[in-house]
Parts: sequence; structure tokens; C-alpha cells
Amino acid sequence: MNMWYAFAVIFIAIAIFALQYPFLNKNGKRKDIWSFSIILLFFTSISVLQTLDVSLPNPLDYIEDFYKLILG
Repeated sequence: MNMWYAFAVIFIAIAIFALQYPFLNKNGKRKDIWSFSIILLFFTSISVLQTLDVSLPNPLDYIEDFYKLILG
């Protein structure tokens, strides 16, 4: 069942890209297309991993460890 959720996330990401790309391309914003694509790909990957129950690190744990190290 989780595989279907992963396919749904990928399908939604493709739909978002398909809706945004013509607008960005019409205005000639090549850098925006690249940054949008990279960010969309990054967060789509995280979402797919999360739907497949892959253990992902929590960034707040690293921040907490950093402050424990600094503050003692």
C-alpha cells in the first residue's frame, strides 16, 4: 500500500512541475526553473522516503546536540 502512496507523491510532484514550468519558461526564468526543479526533487525524494517508512534523521536532534555541546 505504501508503494501506491509513493506513486501518488511522484504524480503530484509531476503535476506541480507541469503547472509551473510553462509560466517560468514563458518569462525566460532559467535560473528559477533550475532552483524550482532541484527543490521540488529534493522534497519529493524526502516525501517518497517517508511514505516508504525509511528512517530519516530529525534535524532538531542535531541542533539539540550542538547546544548541549556548547552549553555543557
